[in-house]
Amino acid sequence: MRYTILILIGLLVASCTTTTKKSQGSTRRTTDSAPYELLLVCDKDWLATSDGTVFKECINPEIIGLPAPETNFKLISINPSAFSKTFQGFANIVVADFGSKYTKPQMHIASDVYARGQHVVYLTAPDSHSLAVLATERAAQATDIFITSELQREREIIMRKNSPQLFNAVKKKFGYTMYAPASIDKVKVGKDFIWASSDAEDNRLNICVYTLPLTADSLPTASRFIELRDSVMKINIEGERDGQYMQTNWKTVFARITEFKGQPMVEARGLWEMHADMMGGPFVSYTRIDTIRHLTVTAEGFVFAPEKKKRPYIRELEAALQTLKIE
Repeated sequence: MRYTILILIGLLVASCTTTTKKSQGSTRRTTDSAPYELLLVCDKDWLATSDGTVFKECINPEIIGLPAPETNFKLISINPSAFSKTFQGFANIVVADFGSKYTKPQMHIASDVYARGQHVVYLTAPDSHSLAVLATERAAQATDIFITSELQREREIIMRKNSPQLFNAVKKKFGYTMYAPASIDKVKVGKDFIWASSDAEDNRLNICVYTLPLTADSLPTASRFIELRDSVMKINIEGERDGQYMQTNWKTVFARITEFKGQPMVEARGLWEMHADMMGGPFVSYTRIDTIRHLTVTAEGFVFAPEKKKRPYIRELEAALQTLKIE
């Protein structure tokens, strides 16, 4: 069986310097850009070069596990001379520059520079090529910071206005707390399993929460995760006709062992499909450990939105998954 698994142990060690700092001044302005917008401040003519193309692809890579290519952000590029107050309210900003005034490739990360809730990443290098190399080595760190902040904002919105149906079902069934978008208001409860969904036909959002006995191997490997997921979904999510059930497109699965709030977690992304039907779409799941009840707990979001961009939906669901509190 072929699958992709990535275990992140730490940041890539590279021959450049990274520093993190906060703005020394204070600002009353709050960020005012749209969700998942990224402002790139650099020489726009340079972006058309081979080095510029590499740089742009590194700071705005495609999202893993979607059926069609979609980047993490809507990228807006401006020249440094245009970087006025109009643009300084963006939540996510990358400033890139190169030239002999720089002695070595460096990345600096600053927060709340022009507005509260903002991150600005400065990437500088002595020449064009070393700036592109710097992006290949360090841009993923910047992307993670931007995505983390965007998901935090999504969580705050969901927790202010959420689905009481899912909250109550998860609390009653498992004793956990979890928030989901208010549109997810249809709930079906099975054995150690909850499926909640929205009612929209063209952009149906779904969240599943299920538990399994904790084994000696603790968190599952990528191949074992697929096996467990398929066994659970086949029983609990069936199609409209006999013989139809959800299954994992195992060739698309990306899984990694990471951490959530200091605890180990398996994050998985990929595509689901309905056996003997044409339905399908992306999913994202988090599997964690309930040490008190000796269970593994999986919270998953999956999308059915044919002919629509999937990024807004999968990110909203991912933010909801992060609200799960195992008590």
